[in-house]
Parts: sequence; structure tokens; C-alpha cells
Amino acid sequence: MIADALHSLRSSLRRIDPITVSYLGVLGIPSYFVDSLEPLRIFMLFWLFGLWPLVSLLLPTSDEESAVEFDADWRWRGRFLASNLLVMVNPFILAQSIGQLVGYVLVLSTYLGRPPAPERFDQRTDLTLPFSGTWMVVNGGVKKEDSHSWGIISQRYAYDFVITEDDGRTHEGSGATAEEYFCYGEPMLAPADGTVVDTKDGHRDSPYFRGLLDPLQRDLRGNYATIRHAENEYSVLAHLQAGSVTVEEGEKVERGEQIGRCGHSGNSTEPHLHFQLQDRPSFFFSAGLPITFDNVEIEGEKGREADGERRGTRTSIREGQRVTAAESSGTRISERQV
Repeated sequence: MIADALHSLRSSLRRIDPITVSYLGVLGIPSYFVDSLEPLRIFMLFWLFGLWPLVSLLLPTSDEESAVEFDADWRWRGRFLASNLLVMVNPFILAQSIGQLVGYVLVLSTYLGRPPAPERFDQRTDLTLPFSGTWMVVNGGVKKEDSHSWGIISQRYAYDFVITEDDGRTHEGSGATAEEYFCYGEPMLAPADGTVVDTKDGHRDSPYFRGLLDPLQRDLRGNYATIRHAENEYSVLAHLQAGSVTVEEGEKVERGEQIGRCGHSGNSTEPHLHFQLQDRPSFFFSAGLPITFDNVEIEGEKGREADGERRGTRTSIREGQRVTAAESSGTRISERQV
């Protein structure tokens, strides 16, 4: 009995996410307003767990996990760590980070501590990949070990996509300009029919690359578009190229219609597409939804279905896979004039 209980406790502790633990720091905030609650300041130490994403960058990565060249580049990690510290004092990003924290608490409360998961979510929208050609999944998946950002509940099932060569290179030359990156400027497509509910353009593409974040960014998403596909199902395409967004709020879009181009705006270390599905229009006050794509081809394998998902040709994808939209998906590429 005792041995079983200890084994269960150890298993539970291994599943605890450091970012989730950091939110216990909220309990220490009242101590700065009510003198009698001063002992609660000890909880402020839990905020240190929020540094886990930065600490994890310093941990070694096996060759098998290095699907893209920068994953195993210590110089890349060092630049990211240094620039991220600068971004953290940016007032725009600080406000959005607080929004993510508040959103995390609200979403957990709404779902009574059980936010959407593959086994509890029935996706209503048939989604195709939001691009044409073959791209690499550099972040994301439906399981915690593949997650883009497990501790950020709106981005729990998000994906980052780039175009790579067979050796994992994402760019030509030194990678010092956006035009050298294979994915930069590529058309970004609506993954399904829907209505645009939020969009932004005019954010500059970052002048920094190879691990450096833009310390003067004004929005984590950079330029983006949010599309409503069904009740409680909204897709977000972020980090779009400055001046490339071709849709406006309230517009109807069709699957395969171009809504912008892949860019390097916002919280981005190099040109890529950030894509996610969420249950509300707000990027910060929503729950991320596990995604299955319709008619996706995965290089070298048949793919892996999401737990509990058994709908036709739908497939879940994960970090390290090269994916292509199958021709049978019916994706239509239509470029809209700006």
C-alpha cells in the first residue's frame, strides 16, 4: 500500500509543470497591501519557477531531438536568453504577460481545472494546413512532451512551422536577413472557411535573427489574423510579414484563401508561422485546443492520430515532422490584392 502510494506520488510530481507552479506566486501579492498577511510573501518565491523556459534552454539536447539546426546551437540559446531578459522589461510585453497569467487562472476556473485535451475535445472544423508545400514542425503537438508552451494555456497546442532543407537548415547564407529564410514571404492560407474576427498589420519585422528577440516589439503575435470557424473554434496565424495582411475584421474567408505572408514580426527569433486553435477570440483569455488536420501527409510515416480522434482522414502532427497538405484536401490558393 505504502509503496503504491509513493509510486503514485512520484508519478504525479513528474507531471507537474514548472510554469503552473509559478502561479502560486499570486498568493503572495495580497501581503503587500495588508500588513497582517506579510507571512504570505514567501509565496513570491514561486515566481522563480516561471524562469523554467529560460533554464531549460541551457539543458543539453540529444541529436535525435534536434530537428532544426538551431535546436542544438548553444550560441543561439545564449542569444535568446539574453534578449528575452530585455523583452521582459518591455511594458507592452509585460502587460501581455500579465494578461496570459490572468487568462490562465480564468480558463482553469471556467473548465474546473480540466481544460480541453485530446480525449475530451471533439473538433468540429475540418482544418487543413495553413500553407502549401512541405514545412517542418519545430514546436508543438497534442502531448505534453511535444507541447509548444504547456504552461501557457492558450498556446498549449500551438505549432511553429518553418521550411527546412534536409539537413535542418532554415536559411541560405548567414541568416542575417529575412530574405535568406526559406519560409519568409510564403503565402499563409486560411485553414478553413470562416469569418475574420481580429487582425493586425503594421508591426515591423524584427531586424534581429538567430536567437535574438526584438526588444522593441509591441505585440507577442506581431502581425496576425484570428478567424472564427465554428462556435468556440478560432484559429490564429501570427508573426505575419509587415504589410502583407490582406483581410479585415468582419470579412468572410474561404479555405485556402491567402490572408498574409510568413514573416518575422513580434516575439520571433527567425521567420516562421505560429498557428493555434483556441476556444475564444481573445489570444490571452482563451484555452488552446488540440488540433487534427485533414488530409495531411507526413514525410516518412503515416502520422499519429490524436487520442480519441477517429474522423476520416484527420491526423495530429508533432514536433520534428515534415508535413505537406495532400492534394486531395481541396485547398485552394487564392491571392488577394492588397
